[in-house]
Amino acid sequence: MKKFQKAVLTIAVLLTCLPLFSQEISKFERTELPALPAVNSTSESIGYAGMLGGAHNGVILAAGGANFPEGKPWEGGNKVWSNAIFILENGQWRLSKTPLPMPIGYSASVATNEGVLSIGGNNENEITDKVYLLSYNKGSKEIAIKEYPKLPEPLAFSSAVVDGDYVYVVGGNTANGSTNAFYRLSLKDKKSWEKLKDYPGAARALHTTAIQETQTTKKLFVIGGRQEMLGQKSNALTNYLTYDFKKQTWADEGDLLIKDAPRVLMGASAEVMGSMHIMVYGGSDAVLFDELENIGLQLPTSSNDSLTNQLTTRRDDILNNHPGFSNEILAYNTITKKWFVYDTLDTKIPVTALTFKTNEDFVIVSGEVAPGVRTSGVQSFKIADAAHPFGVLNYSILALYLLISVLIGLYFARKQKSTDDYFSGGGRIPWWASGLSVFGTLLSAITFMAIPAKAFVTDWSFFFLNITAILITPLIAFVFIPFFNKLKIKTAYEYLEDRFNYAARAFGSLSFILFQLGRIGIVLLLPSLAISIVTGIPVETSILIMGVLCVFYTTFGGIEAVIWTDVMQVVVLLGGSVLAVAWIMLHTETSFGEMITYASDRDKFNIANMNFNFTESTFWVVFIGGLASAMVTQGTDQTIVQRYLTSSSVKDSQKTLYTNAVLTLPATIIFFGIGTLLFIFYSEMPGKLSPALSNNDSIFPWYIVRELPMGVSGLLVAGIFSAAMSSISSSLNSVSTAYCNDFHMHFKPQVNDVKLLKIARIVTVVTGILGVLLALWMASSEIKSLWDQFYRFLGLFTGGLGGMFLLGMLTKRANATGTLMGLVVSALLIWYISVFTEINFLMYSFFGVASCFTFGYIFSLFFGKPKVR
Repeated sequence: MKKFQKAVLTIAVLLTCLPLFSQEISKFERTELPALPAVNSTSESIGYAGMLGGAHNGVILAAGGANFPEGKPWEGGNKVWSNAIFILENGQWRLSKTPLPMPIGYSASVATNEGVLSIGGNNENEITDKVYLLSYNKGSKEIAIKEYPKLPEPLAFSSAVVDGDYVYVVGGNTANGSTNAFYRLSLKDKKSWEKLKDYPGAARALHTTAIQETQTTKKLFVIGGRQEMLGQKSNALTNYLTYDFKKQTWADEGDLLIKDAPRVLMGASAEVMGSMHIMVYGGSDAVLFDELENIGLQLPTSSNDSLTNQLTTRRDDILNNHPGFSNEILAYNTITKKWFVYDTLDTKIPVTALTFKTNEDFVIVSGEVAPGVRTSGVQSFKIADAAHPFGVLNYSILALYLLISVLIGLYFARKQKSTDDYFSGGGRIPWWASGLSVFGTLLSAITFMAIPAKAFVTDWSFFFLNITAILITPLIAFVFIPFFNKLKIKTAYEYLEDRFNYAARAFGSLSFILFQLGRIGIVLLLPSLAISIVTGIPVETSILIMGVLCVFYTTFGGIEAVIWTDVMQVVVLLGGSVLAVAWIMLHTETSFGEMITYASDRDKFNIANMNFNFTESTFWVVFIGGLASAMVTQGTDQTIVQRYLTSSSVKDSQKTLYTNAVLTLPATIIFFGIGTLLFIFYSEMPGKLSPALSNNDSIFPWYIVRELPMGVSGLLVAGIFSAAMSSISSSLNSVSTAYCNDFHMHFKPQVNDVKLLKIARIVTVVTGILGVLLALWMASSEIKSLWDQFYRFLGLFTGGLGGMFLLGMLTKRANATGTLMGLVVSALLIWYISVFTEINFLMYSFFGVASCFTFGYIFSLFFGKPKVR
């Protein structure tokens, strides 16, 4: 017992140190980089407008542009274009020995893997159609310039973006004014530019573009600008457009509104931020610009000296006293479709500047700060909203909750006398507690965050994915559970040996163990990422806290500790969620009826897309795929089956299953409802949602920490921890059960029970350590997509595993050889579907179950006699 007391003391000390791990991250950083030098070392740099360039091979390239070296333009200074290329390396600018092929400015430039593309542009003689690739050679430390296919027409003041293997060019000016042209070039074959469908509405130049995810798909945003017409006054534009890459269609999204007032943005810069925001820096409005343009149109035609003098005086007064361009950074949320002012700087932001993103920084090189006035300054911007101070009260609640989890493990440790106690609870666990545990295991921390995020971003179309877990209940209750209880098995895969052979059992158990190792890693990592974003607690710290505590109470307390901590975790999870719903509704300005109308008008309650399209999340995909997934999970997954086996009768096992079914419906409504309420809340107050959120799953945790009162937010963060720990502890105990019964006891059947209990605890610890190490590795290597591939390829076999169980339970003709052959064919079929088709991944389980069942039965007709008991 002294060892236990020391362990508790150590963990208590770790938990009390939690506040020390939190770190404040500044909301916004602006860094002054070295200013551009002058071409001639004896003169002072005045900067350029319309430069081209970007980052390549560890350096920054800034080239071309135009300025007025001889004096201000309204004082007779001539505009001069440059062909110089500057290189920023090791914190210092230098002039490249290689100049541009010609003086050029106002081209569209984008960075590619091979270098920086300069697309079009102009100089004092022409608007050009030429495209150049500028690349930095690390060996020679110089610039190489290569010609690319010419544009279909000369363009200047256009905008370009890269998406995948294509570079897109939007709009710009021709010799006759602005154009609606839209082109793209394949970066693979580099043969010629392809003309795409013109964008709608007014032609535009001096606009800005960005690509960001939206509610349905990734889109290209075209923001602001102006329409120039030869010999006529230009038309300043307040609207913004989107291009759907998947549907290849344009849409006019309406005016750019800040507090219901339309904004004009000309020559602004944009960057994509986080998972759903676009940041727009600066820009010129149309107020003084319109007056200057009108004066410019009147002066050449005026024959009245007095009027000419008045116009000239007014023009010079505006230009000499111009306040400069905007100093605001605007943000746009592509999900709520709301604009807001993110920050206001104490200095003006240049327009027609060279801008690009490098790592997490957005760099603005030179540009124009007022009409005809350049700056040589170079600035770097970094947006990372501050982690909210979590507070002593919140930390205390979180620490208390985690400590209770440990104490539960210690309490049940004294009851673990045999493997029957450790794996099945010795028949002491009531059915309702097992049912709550099933519910808690299925509702992981990922689900706790992902369902509200999914409802926030899209709608309720995944609602039926949870409902299928209820609909599959009769099949599990009246087919699977009676089989498991009749055979008095300890693992689900023991049935496969009884019905087929040991190879089938070993395959099923090994697939389960490998899947759970990956699952532990990801269930530790993803909540830790969200917690880190909103509290400042390092990802590694969260992983270690959850991992160590789960291993501790699961190792000593066995299945009883797992189930009773699950019960507590479900209470915290659902109780905290109900509190969150109430708080959101109390702190939004609209009434409940108006909320329903607002969300309904934006299709947020769309629950079923009835299209027969199996490449998207339509009703049929969600329903059919969900049924198959639910059957596989609830009927063959040892973490769930083990809960049925803790009951001593079929009736109690069925009650365990019914408890989960009863809780699933209200919980699903609550979590989808939270997502919709968050959509309404952040539509009302868009500035409260951080543009820096890098993944959508952080939305609910962000609200919890930023908006809920102290104490309640601590309880809900504890809910995130609890949901994660519920899934992890279930995986740990189930992996230990599977290993001991499906492998160790098979090869060493004479091992005594006391030794087997010791082995079970060792396996629990080893599994936990491997899961923690996997999570830490994924966190440090930043391989966030690993789980997608891991889940996809292990899914090739889990669907087939469900087919194996159905073959054994529903048919008498199926035999081991035919079933295993059907499993192999099933895996190959799903592999083919996943690689060579666009069928939605939710259908993989269905195809796995159906193909294994069908082919397994057919092959069984030709190979041997069935083994039926």
